[in-house]
Amino acid sequence: MERRADKKMTLPREQERFTYYTEIMVESEAGTRGARISDVSHGGCYIDTITPAREGEEISFEIMNKAGETLKITGTVAYVIENMGFGVKFGDLTDNHKAAIDEIVKAAAGS
Repeated sequence: MERRADKKMTLPREQERFTYYTEIMVESEAGTRGARISDVSHGGCYIDTITPAREGEEISFEIMNKAGETLKITGTVAYVIENMGFGVKFGDLTDNHKAAIDEIVKAAAGS
């Protein structure tokens, strides 16, 4: 499998991801831990963390929209790169969640 310069695997995706760094607290089966989002798309994101996760696990974290409101995002771990992080596919998103993620993606894409 091809590898990107940042050592994450390049996987087929439904939507293009864009570099976006932000610190978050991830809630998972392992508990609540600090982590960092390093890229994002409308359908998911990659979370940098050494905290173990398993494919199919439900996780959640919070992001802030432009209005300063905190929104809880839930998703499913799509794949894991041991001791590096995991990809997340977003779960059911409300219109507010979709709008906040759209703002982030547009900013990350330079739109």
